[in-house]
Amino acid sequence: MEHGKPTLRLCCVIALMVVSTIGVTPGAIASGQVAAERANAPQDNAVAIENEFIRIRVNSGPQEAGRFAVDTTGGDPSRSADNQRVLIYGSREPWTSYTTIVVDGRPWIFGGETQRRAGFSASATKVLVHPQIRGDRIVAVALAGDVEITQQLGFARSPTTRVKDAALIGYTITNRGSTEHTVGLRIVLDTMLGSNDGAPLRAGGHAISTATQLIGGAIPEYWQAFDSLADPAVISQGTLRARDLTPPDRIEMVDWGTLADNPWTFAFPAGSDFTRRGEAARDTAVALYWEPSPLAPGQSRTYSTLYGVGGVSLSPAALSLGLTAPAEVDFQYDDQQPFSVVAYIENSGGFESRGTRLKLTLSEGLALAEGASTVRLGSLQPGQTTQVVWRVLTTGKATGTLQITATATSDNLETNRVSRDILVNSPPQLAVDLIAPDALSVTSENRYTPNPFRVRTTVSNFGAQSGKNLVAMLDLPDGLVPDGGTSTTRVTDRIEPDGSVDFTWDVRAIGMPTGSLPIILHVTAAGAKPIKRRVSVNVPDLVPELRVHPVSQTVPALTDGRPTLVPISVKLVPARNFTGATLSLAYDPTVLEPLYISRGEGFVDGGRLLSPWSEGRSLPGSIANIGGQRSGAPALSAAEASLFTVVFMVKKPGKTEIALDDSAAVQAAEGAVEFRTVNGRITVE
Repeated sequence: MEHGKPTLRLCCVIALMVVSTIGVTPGAIASGQVAAERANAPQDNAVAIENEFIRIRVNSGPQEAGRFAVDTTGGDPSRSADNQRVLIYGSREPWTSYTTIVVDGRPWIFGGETQRRAGFSASATKVLVHPQIRGDRIVAVALAGDVEITQQLGFARSPTTRVKDAALIGYTITNRGSTEHTVGLRIVLDTMLGSNDGAPLRAGGHAISTATQLIGGAIPEYWQAFDSLADPAVISQGTLRARDLTPPDRIEMVDWGTLADNPWTFAFPAGSDFTRRGEAARDTAVALYWEPSPLAPGQSRTYSTLYGVGGVSLSPAALSLGLTAPAEVDFQYDDQQPFSVVAYIENSGGFESRGTRLKLTLSEGLALAEGASTVRLGSLQPGQTTQVVWRVLTTGKATGTLQITATATSDNLETNRVSRDILVNSPPQLAVDLIAPDALSVTSENRYTPNPFRVRTTVSNFGAQSGKNLVAMLDLPDGLVPDGGTSTTRVTDRIEPDGSVDFTWDVRAIGMPTGSLPIILHVTAAGAKPIKRRVSVNVPDLVPELRVHPVSQTVPALTDGRPTLVPISVKLVPARNFTGATLSLAYDPTVLEPLYISRGEGFVDGGRLLSPWSEGRSLPGSIANIGGQRSGAPALSAAEASLFTVVFMVKKPGKTEIALDDSAAVQAAEGAVEFRTVNGRITVE
């Protein structure tokens, strides 16, 4: 069994234990210019894909099947020093980087059996599908008890470079059993960090050279490693926080031998150096942990992380500078998230730098979220490197390509500066057209036309970002209602850049109130500035109508062997400042017989019966002088108001008109009301 690794280089290990579902799925691995190869040489036991930046190799097995390595091809296009360099050790036969799946507390090593040090102490999974190229990915499938694990590796855009120079490492875990399991995942990446075995890991504001833990909010967006700012060989980067990635619960930085011998957790040797356990060579390692969580029968979760070339803008000098930040950020009106800008400074001269200072200058559109733009570092010894982190926000005052600049000054060394561009995407830029009729007309039948009428809107997005959860809500005034009681809110999942979405509503005018009625549209989307649009529809007055309701009705003479009862209401439509009415109702007494009369809301106020009120005088074939006044109560305005209801008993088959005679009178606050009459008809079968 092999117990060590070559000692001529520094190796760093990243271990990830991922159990939280994240949005990057293996199926979303970015496509690129992919060249696939399977080497024939017996010493090269790997399946590989590559693009112009990096190469990904996966051990085809049977020993250590599924273990992987990453090299550069062209690396950072701005530098030739990192061409054809190793990012993860094991180019020909990857074995030092390995993945552990923990099921109900038991660790399993993903892929084939091993006789070597890394993961030797744990059981190997059963390989169902050996590593193979599928399109632009390398896929392998294994089984740990009831838990199926699909490993997929491909290319992704790094958040600091915007090109596909990062390996997207994804695992989909599915519970194929009939009971719940608690499942966790750890990925060990045995990375190489340049020619300096003592190069520290750089996470946020920390330069880490001894065993260290970072927990919770102390975990930065990414960590980087390099051997020299003046002339770096390779700059590597592991991305921890980015869109669609889930940050770990803790990071443990320790020697590779400890991780190789312990497939899961271990007693952390805080403060110890990075000398490989059991040997004399320095060998840095990083472990990223997400705690295990339950996985129900049939449930799947997908986990992903990024590792590849680091994006650092360099300016070599006596005070050498490096500047890194996301290459692209989004501005959102409702959710401004600060991002980290990290400046590295190295004293590359032969003299102590005294009174050393670093200052960050931001273009309009960017601002510090906290702290001061100038940081005083004091003395910096020859060869010493340190770093400063600023938290920066987008302000929305400018978008597009903006610039950040770090300037280093000291009392005795020459000033140096380095700049870096950041693409700030404008938020969803919504434009809204709202269309409705200018006015409604009134027909000869005293009805509105068109009614209902159509309200239309087109929402367009001229921004660089998608607008998620697009909501368009119509605010209707009194006098207008959604036809059929439908919702005034329309929702769609997203609106893409340069895309548009159409919405329509059918709206009905009810005749009270009238005049120029405003229709207001509110449009919102995640990250977008809310928009409000307004149009007005002129709704003319209708001639008030006394309507006998129902206008036409057919009823049986008997219902279940008993006489049929027919309620007939008289309504005022619309009622504007109504104060009183006196009406007489005629009918055919051979067909109908009135039983009783009840007053409507026209003569009620807040549950209080108003007076005077009269049920009228019953005469053969008519009821005279039904009505009253709203004395002691305010005038009533409504789309319609019931004045009274007469309940008739059907006497025999026949037809009759329920009619209001010419004596009908209606009063409003302004005086007598001119009205139309719409009488009703009853047919008794």
